[in-house]
Amino acid sequence: MNKLTETILNQAADKQRIVVTGSRGTTTLASMLIHVLTYYKRPFDYAISAAGHGISETSHLSSGGPLIIIEANEQNMLDFKHHIGLITNIMWTASADYPTADDYVKRFDQFADSTPKAGQLFYCEHDPLALLVGAKPRADVLNVGYKIHPHTSDAGNHFITSGKDKIPVNIYGSQNFQNISGAKELLKRIGITADQFYKALSSFPL
Repeated sequence: MNKLTETILNQAADKQRIVVTGSRGTTTLASMLIHVLTYYKRPFDYAISAAGHGISETSHLSSGGPLIIIEANEQNMLDFKHHIGLITNIMWTASADYPTADDYVKRFDQFADSTPKAGQLFYCEHDPLALLVGAKPRADVLNVGYKIHPHTSDAGNHFITSGKDKIPVNIYGSQNFQNISGAKELLKRIGITADQFYKALSSFPL
């Protein structure tokens, strides 16, 4: 465990820990969570790998705040002992640490298996490996799959759709529309309604 991980853990000991992990898209999805909670002035901490999407600092750690959002990778995701976990996707690339796809998938399986009783695990159903890991039954764990959010484009403008409503957004692409669904489903579990989510997301910057 490196020093940064240890620092985050020390600050997060008494907080609800939300860990976003996967092979790609994790920074954007975590940033969506941060943006929406900030929009509604909800108290929370966070630690992400890169600034962007209107977020200038990679971390905010305090002694207060009931929850923390942590972006993690396959190396450190188990260290944070999540209460709520989200897997965006699982895309293996050969490396010294994970020489085979099975080794890589097993790591995410360990992450999912470490979800505690009464914990929650979110996963993208469009990703076959994330689906394989996330949908596996686990005692007393709520598994929630999500899909790509319905969307449309018009004259270079991009919208997500909800029934007859079209909500303008500043981001586009299949990965981002999947991330939108993941963020919406997770935030619903911590008290952000769909209407609140859509209102805040409209101002989420590129």
